[in-house]
Amino acid sequence: MKYVPKAITEEVNITPVHPLVNFAHLLGTVAAAGVVIYVLLGIIAAQLVQRIGPETEEKIGAALVQSLSMETLTDDSRIDYLTELATEIQADTAKTSIGPGTYPPVKVGILDTPVENAMVTAGSYLFVTEGLLDSVESENELAFVLAHELGHLHHRDPLKALGRSLVLLTISGFLGFGQQTTSIVPNAFNLVELKHSREQETAADDHAITLIRARYEHGDHSLDFFKRIQAETPDFGALNPMMEWQQTHPLSSDRIERLESTFQDNSWPLTGEATPLPENIQCRDFEPC
Repeated sequence: MKYVPKAITEEVNITPVHPLVNFAHLLGTVAAAGVVIYVLLGIIAAQLVQRIGPETEEKIGAALVQSLSMETLTDDSRIDYLTELATEIQADTAKTSIGPGTYPPVKVGILDTPVENAMVTAGSYLFVTEGLLDSVESENELAFVLAHELGHLHHRDPLKALGRSLVLLTISGFLGFGQQTTSIVPNAFNLVELKHSREQETAADDHAITLIRARYEHGDHSLDFFKRIQAETPDFGALNPMMEWQQTHPLSSDRIERLESTFQDNSWPLTGEATPLPENIQCRDFEPC
């Protein structure tokens, strides 16, 4: 029997699946594999960086502080007050089941910016902004903000973040995110990091609320800072979950509701008197301004 080859048609080397579908499958596979690798390496890196000695950590923190783009106030008598308050809040862990922290001594500074915020870095550098000191209305709410940042230190979040950032930079360089590439894969990493940040914020809130209960024996006024933020934030209704999904912090409304529920679930008082702040805390050296 003589072999007769089939006639070659135009579509012989053309896949029956649309090329865009194949491209989407490829991107999805790369993104999923990259995220899995990032999560696994991030966990390993986060554990390794916590083995850094205190002296090395403080040197890393000092270098990060030097890279800040805004002025850092160091010669200001308010720093003594903030340091004393942070130290007292730390000491309140003895009244709780939290246990002692293993981070270097806290070094408090003030950032000269009107933005209402606070932050910590590796090496236990804790900063509050002029904007925050200008807006707080009681020691209770200032103490909650400080206790929240101390929670990040207690959980070693700055060092963990440093380890994850090194992993992300390595993977980004390997995959060439700095070149003209699609943003789908790096955005997948960003979403994972946002979720992790929100989990850290929630854990820091839990740390703070426990210390606030130990210090003041009630939760009144401690959440006033977040309530003011909530009042100034637009309510997007059904879109709120999507908005929170793209943020590093939980929405203020959800945050307040969860923290107040924690007080109620533990039968902790939610009402009490506010502890006043030192006069002129919004001014340098407590001088009238």
